[in-house]
Amino acid sequence: MNKKDQMTVESFVSTGMDLETLYTCFPDFSQEEIAEIYNNYKDNQPVGADGHAMSINCS
Repeated sequence: MNKKDQMTVESFVSTGMDLETLYTCFPDFSQEEIAEIYNNYKDNQPVGADGHAMSINCS
């Protein structure tokens, strides 16, 4: 998967899309690569004082 494809998948993850939906939306990419992008994005989300991850939707 090239960098542009990775950024596209990451942008879908940032909208709150779950892993199973990502697999459906990107059938030409390996599930392992999609899962890696998904997990990396989720692992890098800020965590609040109460231990919950924060997500901001600016739509």
